[in-house]
Order: sequence, then C-alpha cells, then structure tokens
Amino acid sequence: MANNNNRARSINIFLLDGNPDGIRMAQITMSTIQAIACRRSQFSRVKREFEETTRPGVYLLLGSNPNDPDSKIAYIGESEDVSKRLDFHNTNEKTKDKLDFWTDTIALISKDENLTKSHARYVEARLIRLASENKRWTLINNQKPSEIGKLPKPDQAAMDEFIDQSMMLTGALGWDLFKSITSQSPGEQSAVGSTESGLAVSPDFYFSGSGFSAIAAVSGTTGEWIIKKNSKAHLTEKTAIPKGASKIRSQLLTDQILTAKADGFVFTADCKFTSPSMAASVICGSSQNGRIAWKLASGKTYAEWEAEQNAAVEGDISNENLSSCPEEIVADYA
Repeated sequence: MANNNNRARSINIFLLDGNPDGIRMAQITMSTIQAIACRRSQFSRVKREFEETTRPGVYLLLGSNPNDPDSKIAYIGESEDVSKRLDFHNTNEKTKDKLDFWTDTIALISKDENLTKSHARYVEARLIRLASENKRWTLINNQKPSEIGKLPKPDQAAMDEFIDQSMMLTGALGWDLFKSITSQSPGEQSAVGSTESGLAVSPDFYFSGSGFSAIAAVSGTTGEWIIKKNSKAHLTEKTAIPKGASKIRSQLLTDQILTAKADGFVFTADCKFTSPSMAASVICGSSQNGRIAWKLASGKTYAEWEAEQNAAVEGDISNENLSSCPEEIVADYA
C-alpha cells in the first residue's frame, strides 16, 4: 500500500472536558474519519456522548505489559457495532485475563454511514499486518485475517485512505502502534539522501572506531536518525552505556534487526532513532554525544553541519523578507 502520509495535514482534536488526558476525538480536516480515544473506564460515557460508536468500525485496545511497564501490548478488532463489542470485551470473563493489559481505547469510525462490516474487516486485516511490523509492540490477536479479495477495487482504494488516516490519527493521539523502527518500504530506503515531501534529507554521516562502523542520515520529514543497513555495532557494552541504549540493543537483537557476527552486531535493515546520541550509544555500546560523534566524510560534525543548515535557512528568510520591503528600506540594509 502506498503511504501518502508525508504531506501537510491539519488535524483537529476535540477535548470533551478540556483535558488533554481525557476523552478526545480527532479528525483530519475535510475527512469523514473520526478517532475517539479514552481510558477503558471512560467508554460508558463515550457511548452516551458519541452516538457514532454504534456504527461499524475498527477499535484498538492499548496498554502496557503488567510485568514490564516499558513493553506495550495491543489488540485490534472490528465490529458492526463498536460500542457493543467493547462492552463485551470489558465484561466477558473468558477474556478478562487476556485483556488485563488494556487501559486505553481508540475507536476508528466514519462520520457518515457508508462504512460496512466488510469495509471494517478489510481495515482490521490491514492494520493488524501493519502493527505487526512494529517490533516494540506485542500484538495479541490470535488470528491474522487476510484482506485479499475482500472488497471491490474502488472500495479498496477508499479503505486504503481510511487506513492511512487511521494510522495518522492514532499517532496524533499519542500511540506509536503503527510506527515501524525499520524503514517501511524500499521507497523510503531509497529516499535517504534524496528528498521527502520537498524536504532535503541529510548527507551520510559516519561513526566508527574499534569494533564498530556505521552510516546514518537524518530524515527531512521526521527528524529521525536512520542507521543504514549493514552498519556494525560493538559486540560488548561498557558500564557507561545509558540504560535506554542498552535496552534498545537488547530489543534489536530480540527482533533480529541486529545479528551477531564474529566482529560485531550487524544491522539487517535500516533502523530509526530519535536522536544522534542514542544512535551513537547503541552503535558503540557506551555513552556518546552524537552531535559530535557523527561526522561527514569531510570530517565536519553533525553539530557543525546543522548550524550551517540553520544559518542558511535564516539567510533565506531574511532575504525573502527584504525582497518584499520598499526600496528605501532595503537600502538601509545595504
């Protein structure tokens, strides 16, 4: 499925009680899709306030592993009547233990009445497959339904847009269930070093030493650091390694994104990080200031390169502002 998320969007989030941690309804401007988020204990009120929840749709049950608060768990389902199905999940004794993790809910429904159960089943199948790509989440769905042949082509196209928007709204509501830590497609991998939505992606940065050697670039769309496939991380960790970096290394090994070789751990896919320091610490197995550790082939540090980019942007803005000024004012700056 082509991902069209990399373009400007406007998302409206309605706070039912004016509380950002309370019941929220999010929608993309000019779209018919609604995402209603609440705590598990709040859904009885959501049913009263949002009649749309009685329609067909898809729902996400979200939470943390009771035995490991840093581990996230999800269940994705669909129903002709989302509110009834959530009531069932909340009261059914047979699934009580299985859903012990469940603390938060997102209902994905349509403002109009054109969404059918067949549409919802198609969306459910695609979202389950997409969420399965996020190795930081455990998906407890026993069945992995297939969406192939479920809908006519025109309906598939409409539901693919529903899926793209559902993923975006889920992220806007604070849950990264559909965010993969590896590159999402060959198209995205090839975008490194070119452009994304008109935003230039950085050149390659390098970080190497005894037992490690890595190449990374910065996404112009998300600002994330992308360590490239075949980069090599150090086999051992030092006592100075940040706890977060150590945990990420362990998870990447579990997910087989890092595989052990004789001379180091090798990345089997492009991998995303939130900061240059975290990326560098994972690579070398110790605490690192990534802003000076990552360097261009010329030897220039990331911090120096970033400063140049910011100066260039400020210069462009200044010139743009001056170009719209009367000639006599521009002359004062000459």
